[in-house]
Amino acid sequence: MNYKIKRGVLKKYKDEKGVTEIFIPDSVGIIDQGAFSGCTNLVRILVPDSVQIISDTAFSGCENLQSIALPESTVRLGWYAFRGCRSLSDLTIPSSLREIGKFAFAGCDHLAAVKVVHDDKIYRFVLRGELDNDRWQKIRNTVINHEQDIAS
Repeated sequence: MNYKIKRGVLKKYKDEKGVTEIFIPDSVGIIDQGAFSGCTNLVRILVPDSVQIISDTAFSGCENLQSIALPESTVRLGWYAFRGCRSLSDLTIPSSLREIGKFAFAGCDHLAAVKVVHDDKIYRFVLRGELDNDRWQKIRNTVINHEQDIAS
């Protein structure tokens, strides 16, 4: 694959003709700013458990990206992280995600729902409007509080 990785940071991925699905290497802990920006060939990206941070504009402009599942290790999505990923329709995020940066999903026109993983269960939430940090915190609290209610 055409990756540039330095000390656990995926700095850049070069779009490859004919490659529509990639698996980010396990050695990556941070996906750097703009690392996949403008990669229009990618349809699906598999993210390993080692990734903790997806930086600003990391996947911005990946207009054909349809599916991505973030591992439980992911704690932060940067500003504009998925801006312009207008084909994105299958998003799975962990309840451990603490923060979604501003406009992270701006222009994700097909993102009508989000799946949230919590304690090996998957919850589905219909989105009305853009997924931003305020909306995310409400979803996250709903999932976490729901689990506490069941345990009580």
